[in-house]
Amino acid sequence: MKNKFSLIAGLLLITLTSIVSCSRIDLAVNLANSYITNKVDGYFDLTRDQTSWLREALSRDIDHVKKTIFPQLASEMLNAADTLSSRSTIDSAFVYTSYKRLENLFYQGLRIFTPNAVLFVEKLSPAQIAYFQKEFDKKAADLKEEPQKKDYDKMKKHFDSWMGSVTSNQKKEIKNFVSTTPPTAQEAVYNRQKMVYHFVNSDQSARKNYVQKLFTSYESLREPGYAKIAEAKTRQVTGFVTSMLNRISPDQKKTLIDTIRDRANQLINISKG
Repeated sequence: MKNKFSLIAGLLLITLTSIVSCSRIDLAVNLANSYITNKVDGYFDLTRDQTSWLREALSRDIDHVKKTIFPQLASEMLNAADTLSSRSTIDSAFVYTSYKRLENLFYQGLRIFTPNAVLFVEKLSPAQIAYFQKEFDKKAADLKEEPQKKDYDKMKKHFDSWMGSVTSNQKKEIKNFVSTTPPTAQEAVYNRQKMVYHFVNSDQSARKNYVQKLFTSYESLREPGYAKIAEAKTRQVTGFVTSMLNRISPDQKKTLIDTIRDRANQLINISKG
């Protein structure tokens, strides 16, 4: 749960993931539209009319996600909390399967945005496509800088968010895992560059078809080599998370379970709004 026209797709996935990780999900949902619109504007230099249209389209689609995806996410999270509560230890299969079930729901949420994503492409001028390529090239280098530090910061932030502050020993374990796990930033950048190339160098009809596929079967557009590396990384991470969860303190476990249930109930309440 992280190319830049997969920009909108990626932003939406990141936003959905971030929303679930926030202690105040309602605030995150309220800010999602502005966050995505501002990021898209940064890559495409939108006109005022395009910005207005995008905000309205996102508002409708986010509302649909709230009503259809949020209850399903909540159900998965509550089931996970019950499992954690009833078991003294868990295995990596449970963590991996739980992750994949949530990931599948995120991709279901992404599909909701497909029609408006295709309409958005129709509104882009050749100059905006060129601007996008330029902005992507400038930012792609950032993805390669200090990948292990970024991985450590991201992982620590997630642990802190769900089970409270990690201990000094747990920080060392996270650092050790990150330092001994090969980074995938280089492969990720290459994968995104290939996707951007297809988007930028297609005519409008092919570009629309590409974007539709991007939103409906995102993973199928990955380079096969990168898809294999990404899957291996997922299994490594879920294995490490399993190891950590089986050794957290009783207080941390209680905080984790309470946090999962709290955020699940927030999702349920928002879905009814």
